[in-house]
Amino acid sequence: MANWYVKRGDQTAGPLTRERLIELAAQGKVQESDLVREGEAGEFRPAGQIPGLLPAETVSSGGSDFEQTGSATAGPKKNNTTLILVLAILGGGGILVVLVLVALLLPAVEQAREAARRSASKNNLKMIGLAMHNYHDTFRVFTPGGTTNVEGKPNHSWQTFILPFMDQAPLYNRINIHQPWTTPENRKHFTQVIPDYLHPSVEETVSPDGLALSHYIGNELLLETNGNTRFRDITDGASTTIMAIESGEGFKPWGDPTNIDHPANVMREGRKTSMVGGNHVLLSDGAVRFVSENIDPDVLKAMSTPNGGEAIGEF
Repeated sequence: MANWYVKRGDQTAGPLTRERLIELAAQGKVQESDLVREGEAGEFRPAGQIPGLLPAETVSSGGSDFEQTGSATAGPKKNNTTLILVLAILGGGGILVVLVLVALLLPAVEQAREAARRSASKNNLKMIGLAMHNYHDTFRVFTPGGTTNVEGKPNHSWQTFILPFMDQAPLYNRINIHQPWTTPENRKHFTQVIPDYLHPSVEETVSPDGLALSHYIGNELLLETNGNTRFRDITDGASTTIMAIESGEGFKPWGDPTNIDHPANVMREGRKTSMVGGNHVLLSDGAVRFVSENIDPDVLKAMSTPNGGEAIGEF
């Protein structure tokens, strides 16, 4: 089947099938004065001389609407515009395909990014778990959730005490552990952002007063204030007892000794989760599990106590 070409002025459109050419002529986009050629070689002929190409009323009318304007100078402007429309129609299919592909690929790309962010946060919790285990190996106890001074004022946090085991020994050595974290001497050190304490999906990394935040909260039932819990105290089993949990809102600085809470409060109904559907939790054995926001509250409570003696089912 031969290809057809349409020429108007110095512009040529094609190749077109005869059916497509007749369709464009019926729409008024090919006019009697246009030149038409069949095949890759040969001479162009006026469209009005091609049998069956133009509708009968177009041929008999003595010219197109454009020709009836009577202006020789106005003709090329309208002819070029019409040809551009023809070319746009011909190329429209390709644009549509691109738009469809983009629409199909965007969700997949976003899902891949979300999966990467989840994986990064999971690895952060694993690093924290390893640091907690190394702290226990060194001092034979886990860090307290936070410490207070003799006056009962907050001193330092569990995330401060594990800094040497998080490749942050130089920072830890600059902190005066014998002075509260908020003293002028110490405060400047707690403005340093620690990537391993941040969830990649959360944009908020610094508090309004310039202190670096943590997106992870210690389990206050395991990491008690001024506490000294040991592995042997976790009689419910380290593999089912929560040590720390991701948070989706209400972030505190990593140096804040009060950055501990009950996991059931972190995941209570109506509170924002760190990811769609739930949060990661760090278990006392160092494993990291994803916990659904729809978890049975009794199961979550049982996972929070180190020695409650509760039976824990699937989660």
